[in-house]
Amino acid sequence: MYGGCFNRTAYKEDPSTGFTCHFTKESCLEGEKWLSPKSAEKMKLPKCTCDEDFGSNVHVNSCYSMVTHQVSCQPSDEPCPDTVLGTRYNHNHAIPETCGHGSAASSESRCGKRCTCNFKYQSRDYQVMAGTTMYGMCYNTGSHQAYCAATKSSCDSSEMYVESSNAMASECPCTDVQVGACISNKMKFAFCAVSADSCGKKDTFLKPLELANSEHDHNCRLCEDTWNCADRTDFTRNDKSCFDMSNEKKPRKKFCKFEDVKTACPVMCGDCCADDMSLMFTVLEEAEEINCAGLKLRDDKKDICESDEKVSSVCARTCGRCCTDDATYKFKDENGKKRNCEYVASRKPNSIRKICRSNNRVRRYCPNTCDNCKMS
Repeated sequence: MYGGCFNRTAYKEDPSTGFTCHFTKESCLEGEKWLSPKSAEKMKLPKCTCDEDFGSNVHVNSCYSMVTHQVSCQPSDEPCPDTVLGTRYNHNHAIPETCGHGSAASSESRCGKRCTCNFKYQSRDYQVMAGTTMYGMCYNTGSHQAYCAATKSSCDSSEMYVESSNAMASECPCTDVQVGACISNKMKFAFCAVSADSCGKKDTFLKPLELANSEHDHNCRLCEDTWNCADRTDFTRNDKSCFDMSNEKKPRKKFCKFEDVKTACPVMCGDCCADDMSLMFTVLEEAEEINCAGLKLRDDKKDICESDEKVSSVCARTCGRCCTDDATYKFKDENGKKRNCEYVASRKPNSIRKICRSNNRVRRYCPNTCDNCKMS
């Protein structure tokens, strides 16, 4: 979870400004107050992320090279080797909601023109891709053990931080970066965090190495890969592809019990869902190639998805083939206790059916658990 810097005066003038997402309070400017993730949530401020939403991503440091004339992202707390552009380069520019994984970078819309937790700065009109900001490593000179880390302050006293630009460092996208966690005063795991700044006043912060050596069975990462997922287009079972199976009634119950189907058809089986932005394709015999981001902007995307199996497989999310439970949804059970989709999924089959059948909202917000997926 991520916090940010809050400027009350700026926020009163324009609610769309005045709050900027960061890893630590060190990024706050004069007149700003640091808000932990919980505090920001209570104030109903925009959620800070490190996912595919470019606009809500945590800001990281931007550097400019006088040699290459390129902007690079350096998310650690080490200084830039050349010119420092700061942690908020282009942060005041409005970003279109369509800007995200697979979008074309644009100087006009500013899509891709900032350094964030998950997206590196993208020059010209190249594709904006998730998982491209690279991080450094914490390295133990004695044991020669190393792991990807977000900042120098993430390292233990026995470790040194190796910058992402160092030849020693391996590639460390946010999916591989280990972070710490906030532990409650009752010594229970609260949530993953980059620094102590995100924890509550009574919480204890554990660095990545401390968390790994603790009794808490949690492996915290800076982000989760939600953008690399696709059904295999070359797979069939009884002459039916993943696409064919997804169009049948209750496909998950019928087909996903088979291990080969579950492995080959992760989108259809609800294990993950994403658009493959790396692939380009043509539609309706048009000459120009597009990707899923381009398809998303078309008025005829529904017709294309329904008529072209390959496009539907490649652009599962855009084509409406995703069926995942809403992690933020909560409801009260018959005893007045707050529950979520994860709770429903943990019940026995008969209990799941009972809950889903008796509550339309649960069936709507927990479609995967309730086997209520409507695939295109």
